Amino acid sequence: MEGVQPLNENLETRFKWKKLSKVISGIQGVGLLLCLVYICLHLYPAPVKYPPIQNLRAQVTRCENGRLFISLPRNEYQTMEVKNNSIVITCDGLYLIYLKGSFFQEVKINLHFRKGRSSISMPMINNGQRVDFTLVASLGFKDIVYLTINASGTSCENLQINDGELFLVLLTPGGFCAP
Repeated sequence: MEGVQPLNENLETRFKWKKLSKVISGIQGVGLLLCLVYICLHLYPAPVKYPPIQNLRAQVTRCENGRLFISLPRNEYQTMEVKNNSIVITCDGLYLIYLKGSFFQEVKINLHFRKGRSSISMPMINNGQRVDFTLVASLGFKDIVYLTINASGTSCENLQINDGELFLVLLTPGGFCAP
């Protein structure tokens, strides 16, 4: 019997092939698992975390040292801060700036937002006693926004302001933001 192997050699060969087959199956299983993990990670990427949208809602209640005093409501979360009656800009982008309010005398209000640049004179209505002003401006990191006010014949501290509100909202998030 030329083509027939002895029984012991046949069992040993079969055993080696079964063992080799199991090892190969294990390697294929691990490879398939790695492929699935890779595909899942690329199909569902981690969400990009942007900083909260910069916004501020403030009350304009009085005049102090030639500037309108900006006070923040106590129970509202604000993403921007006020220092020395100025709003500090920490993110680059386009901002909506809105001021409304009324005064008991004629006033002139100027909006300042960039060092070295001239201010913007806000148009007044109702004989200079009411303001309802909207502006979109490109602001950048370290810019500061503040309002100066002039009233003929009345000192800054004696101005009477009724229901003044200032809003600032970043319209184009995703640019440079300082922590």
